[in-house]
Amino acid sequence: MQMCPHCNAQQLDGTIFCTDCGGSLLVIGARKETTASLGQHLSEVDLPTQPTVIAAPEPPQQATGGYIIRLVVLNSGRRMELDAGEELLIGRKDNAKGIFPDVDLGLDGGYDAGVSRRHAVITLQNGTCTLQDLDSANGTFINDQQIPPRVSTPIRHGDELKFGTLLLRIELE
Repeated sequence: MQMCPHCNAQQLDGTIFCTDCGGSLLVIGARKETTASLGQHLSEVDLPTQPTVIAAPEPPQQATGGYIIRLVVLNSGRRMELDAGEELLIGRKDNAKGIFPDVDLGLDGGYDAGVSRRHAVITLQNGTCTLQDLDSANGTFINDQQIPPRVSTPIRHGDELKFGTLLLRIELE
């Protein structure tokens, strides 16, 4: 068995992607010798001639109204480019309860930061981007100001958004 480095879920040996969080289980770095290659010269061991490539990032997609929405997790620097539909659910994935948010903050320490499974919704309508808290347990903040639950509050490029204690920045183009 192997352990997912992202969510610590147990996975079968040889699994490429975590069945719980979808994170890559491929480890890129120094090759470790296995018992099959011990005592053999490197020329006798089959080594790949090309470096392992996981996946190239996809080009940014245009959102509704020509907008590109990016969320940047400030503590890790992870950037998410979002294809804005009518609503983007922000929260943490929960397979058992069938909750699969558009923006899963579980991989960014969302559980420890107090991000609810269904925490908030970003909406883009008529060129205006709004954020609405979905009665989350630990609140939603725009530039350190808590927003009331179930009230659509406008957000602008560069605003800092906080879900529980997890801090993000929104970039709109």
